[in-house]
Amino acid sequence: MEEMYNDSEGSENDDYWVSTILRVKENDPHTMELERDGTADDDIQNNMTDDEWEELGREISNNTHLRIISLYENALNDRRMSLLFRGLTRSISIRDIHLPENELSVAGVRSMVPFLHNSSNLTYLCLNDNNIQSEGFN
Repeated sequence: MEEMYNDSEGSENDDYWVSTILRVKENDPHTMELERDGTADDDIQNNMTDDEWEELGREISNNTHLRIISLYENALNDRRMSLLFRGLTRSISIRDIHLPENELSVAGVRSMVPFLHNSSNLTYLCLNDNNIQSEGFN
């Protein structure tokens, strides 16, 4: 992920995304939300490697100030979700997770289970407008 931080020459949205990730990694007390809209003209999240998605999950797990994760409108798919939650297995600070309008199915949502078991402060989870279907609630 260091390469992404150092080589970022993208749009303003890319710069904001990278700077937010750096602040999450540094456990900046003023960074309380990680937000990414997947419909932006840039595609930095599409160029993140599998290792970078997993590392982002670990950085979120280790952060004690982050309260909200908002990744929406095609920012995630099942693969990215699985990688993110492979690293993000616990959190003492995350209270709200907003993941609407992504390409998530049951497989992607199942990857959240370890996190959900280990995150007692989570009070809100939004998975609206995904492809979960009724089988995801069994």
